[in-house]
Amino acid sequence: MILLFYAFAREIAAFKRRVGNRAPLAQSGFHGFRGTLGNKAFAVVGHGVGLATARDNARRAFDSFPDVELVIGAGVVGALTEGLKPGDLILADRILAARAGSDAAEHVMSVADAHLREIGRAMRAADLEYSTGANLTADRVLATVDQKRRAQAATGAIAVDMETAAIAAEANARGLPFVMLRAVLDEVHDEVPGADAMSDEHGRVRPLAATSYLVRNPATILKIPRLMRNLARAGNSLANALEAVAY
Repeated sequence: MILLFYAFAREIAAFKRRVGNRAPLAQSGFHGFRGTLGNKAFAVVGHGVGLATARDNARRAFDSFPDVELVIGAGVVGALTEGLKPGDLILADRILAARAGSDAAEHVMSVADAHLREIGRAMRAADLEYSTGANLTADRVLATVDQKRRAQAATGAIAVDMETAAIAAEANARGLPFVMLRAVLDEVHDEVPGADAMSDEHGRVRPLAATSYLVRNPATILKIPRLMRNLARAGNSLANALEAVAY
């Protein structure tokens, strides 16, 4: 069985539509579903947004799903390098975690070459292009171009998210094979307006704060359709990649 993690439902909506024999997870307290695709059985678990939430839910999931052959951290990432566009696939070879209050990062794990080769072969067989490099897990949204460029310069990472390091560390501690397969949502020169104002320290959206920000900054609303198009593109790319892995 493949244990697949995601942060929020829209990330894996396109993949979910392709999964057969789908049913809600029987385990109490989990968001997600089980099903089959190709030759693989999947347990798909939503861990929520942010490092602490992901860590807690990952620990519970690993305790609840003992028969795991592969762990995949899936979802969307922000690009930290030029040339990565919305929908581009990232297969991370190293997982880094940002140090609190610093631009530096700690090395969490290196993904085994055998797993990289296996996933890479599956995607190439499906004519899917992808980039390989380090992924940085940040403790907050990198909302500005300056923040993204500083993170890339300090860590060498090509992409950033807010959860992968937690999932990778828990899988690694249990001796389970882990890969990160994600799709780009925003380019390195894209700003994420209002990220600090609309979310808490863990990256979770605060509804009242978000409403207040949008009222005070109505131009931000005009950027939402592009963001949703990018999210749809990323979700479709991710679904194609996961389907390739399944077969």
